[in-house]
Amino acid sequence: MQKKSGKLNMVSNMSKPGPADPLDQLVYGSPTAGERTPAGAPAPVVAVPAPRRIVFTNQLTPAVYTQLRQYEYWGRKAIHEVLDEALTAFFADKPEASQPLPDKEKAKLRGKLVE
Repeated sequence: MQKKSGKLNMVSNMSKPGPADPLDQLVYGSPTAGERTPAGAPAPVVAVPAPRRIVFTNQLTPAVYTQLRQYEYWGRKAIHEVLDEALTAFFADKPEASQPLPDKEKAKLRGKLVE
């Protein structure tokens, strides 16, 4: 800090900002001139659309359902997250899950996906 006429000048000791840290850019994004907000102004809130989900019903044994609810609570996850992770892992080594459906079955599925 340098003194000028009895006052401290804190700005003169600060270095110019260098290139942004690449990790910061990955986490926070790269600001552009149009995105900058005045100091003290709240950042604009950007609504991120929730992924679309299809509601369906099924049946589980009482023991498996109890485990699902226990994991939902203790794992701090929603049931749809647990099911999505479990089914994604299950289908990973099942080539049948990636085979296209016959036209008649595809038409039934299309009706559920469009709603």
